[in-house]
Amino acid sequence: MKKKKINKHYITKETHVAPVTIKGTLDVTKSGIGYVETLEDVGDILVRQHDFNTALHGDTVRVKITKENFKSGRREGKITEVVSRKQTEFIGHLQLNANFAFFIPDSEKPMPDIFIPTENINNAKDKDKVIVKLIKWDKGDKKPVGKVINIVTAEAENNIAMKEILAEAGFSLSFPDEVLNESKQLPEILNEAEISKRKDYRNTLTFTIDPLDAKDFDDAISIKKITDDLYEIGVHI
Repeated sequence: MKKKKINKHYITKETHVAPVTIKGTLDVTKSGIGYVETLEDVGDILVRQHDFNTALHGDTVRVKITKENFKSGRREGKITEVVSRKQTEFIGHLQLNANFAFFIPDSEKPMPDIFIPTENINNAKDKDKVIVKLIKWDKGDKKPVGKVINIVTAEAENNIAMKEILAEAGFSLSFPDEVLNESKQLPEILNEAEISKRKDYRNTLTFTIDPLDAKDFDDAISIKKITDDLYEIGVHI
């Protein structure tokens, strides 16, 4: 706000602030500064960590512009609402205390530790590598609240790495009961109609380099005797 002789008070372009909120995606840098990327023609909006308002990296949010400099084109804002979360399950380590625990996420993006009440620890031990689900984080709460849904300390490194990739992409690492129950109803033996659509290699000697717990077996080699001096080698990729 400035003063003039004729009009005592007026707003400059440099200090004008848009009154509306804008929808976008929060991108948090390693330093902890956030930028809300929007589809509107306003450019990225800088948001400082104390103005995240419970938002985490990748969340869809609404942001209000609080500072706008028309000369530099730089805009700063404050997140007013978390529209939807990209990720609600995280992999990290448990820090156990007498009556509660803290979950320390394994993430390149800065985020707060998650408070785990005693009833939500689910037999996990201190320093265990676990999967925690975010269950509550209201405005004004100092810390988000979560619960341990899986202990992965004893799992193979490759399996843990796969889960980390899925979690960071926003996929749930656990299936709802109704999905598990429905999967039990699926037949384990293919019917003739389905078999007719496939090339049948069940009677062909085939070796795969995929591990037993692979989601599919698509790296393999097969060998089949055609005549006494002729063999067919199949490479399956």
